[in-house]
Amino acid sequence: MSTSSKINANHRKRWGYSFQWTDEHLSREEIDRLRSNYDDLGSNALEKFQAIVAETKVEHLAGAPSPAKPDLYTVLKNNYEDNGILEEFWNELHSVPDFVDWKQIERAQSFFARYAVANSTAFALQGFIRENSASPGIAEVFARTGGFSIKNLLSRVIETFTWLIQVTYSLESIQPGGEGHTSTIRVRLLHASVRQRILKLARSRSEYFPIEKYGAPVNDLDSLHAISLFCCSPMWDGFPKVGIYPNKQEIEDFIALFRYVAYLTGTPTEYWETPEKAKAVMETMLLYELDPNKTSKILAHNFIKWLEDQPPAYLSRSFMEAGCRWMNGHAMCDALGLGRPSLYYYLVFAGHNVIVASLAYSQKLIPALDGFMIRYFRKTLYDAVTDNAGLAGGNGPFDFKFVPDLEQKFGKEVGLLEGRGRKKLPRPVEHVFFGAFLFACLVGMLLIFAGVKLFLSLSGN
Repeated sequence: MSTSSKINANHRKRWGYSFQWTDEHLSREEIDRLRSNYDDLGSNALEKFQAIVAETKVEHLAGAPSPAKPDLYTVLKNNYEDNGILEEFWNELHSVPDFVDWKQIERAQSFFARYAVANSTAFALQGFIRENSASPGIAEVFARTGGFSIKNLLSRVIETFTWLIQVTYSLESIQPGGEGHTSTIRVRLLHASVRQRILKLARSRSEYFPIEKYGAPVNDLDSLHAISLFCCSPMWDGFPKVGIYPNKQEIEDFIALFRYVAYLTGTPTEYWETPEKAKAVMETMLLYELDPNKTSKILAHNFIKWLEDQPPAYLSRSFMEAGCRWMNGHAMCDALGLGRPSLYYYLVFAGHNVIVASLAYSQKLIPALDGFMIRYFRKTLYDAVTDNAGLAGGNGPFDFKFVPDLEQKFGKEVGLLEGRGRKKLPRPVEHVFFGAFLFACLVGMLLIFAGVKLFLSLSGN
């Protein structure tokens, strides 16, 4: 068989993304195996935590002082030496795997801050809209926790983005005992709690969550998908669509950071050993896991509706729909029920890309500017999530606010945002983006004119 025939036989295309199928990609059998497995150690540790908390409540009833709502990380820190499972859990989380290179991790954290705007765009328009909404298993879990209802979306976004900022803020933050490290442990326990609660409800009412179809909630496949969302989709899909092409070392570093995050969250780490393996995971998810359903449409609708006209940017729904279509393709956005905006909004988003890409390449050319922008975005994003931490609600980070409930209702929401988006709001950010597009067109025309003039002069005409 000729080489071209082999390439054609292995060619795959899904949701506008084309790739060649290799031995690195996950087979159906491997996908099914991952779907049936989950973080056993995290689940067992959660049960021990719950037993300790229950015992504390009994002591309170017997006359002991009333404790505040327990933070599970504090419970772990205070009790791991007295319990075999908690000690195993603690030791795993505070042992540094051989594959971790702290200099590489530090470079990856700088990479996130360097391309903060592009990362934020990919996080919102691909991470939330495509990866979370269009993956049925993940979407069904979100629906049952209520975290994607409009009234809870601010809390959900702030919590997730806060965690992302913490793990990329500094080397000390992601090292054992650091802020990002402890937040990641809390995320792992949150996942175990959601899984335990949904499985319990599904046992009492089988139709509540189709375990046979999606596996246990937050299973190994879901976790692989989540890690891929943060470190793979930007590298090979999101960034190129806004005009940024990370180099080999940047890709290797960023994958390495999230391989360590995978380790901390109880996710299999062998899939992130090389960029090739990591890319194969992302492409496998695109091929097999993205299949929008009715719940997906509701999640996408609610997220766009919530984001519309949020200060200080006051972005229009049409702009965000144009961005979604630019980043995810028409087929995906049609499947999610998103509108088709006019050409103007695509030009506005193109202007956004001009600014983002121009800044990125300016930073590559000017090291002093790069250092300044990394420090600026790192501090700005950290201050933003810190200042808005109270808006997440609850008593602390990842404190199990979104508890699955049999009576929980979930659907498209409109009334909660009554009055917002109805009056004509100024769109200064969109005007800047459109101005950037026009400026880029003008520069392009001048370059073409200069090139033609140079050619004519060289040819003697």
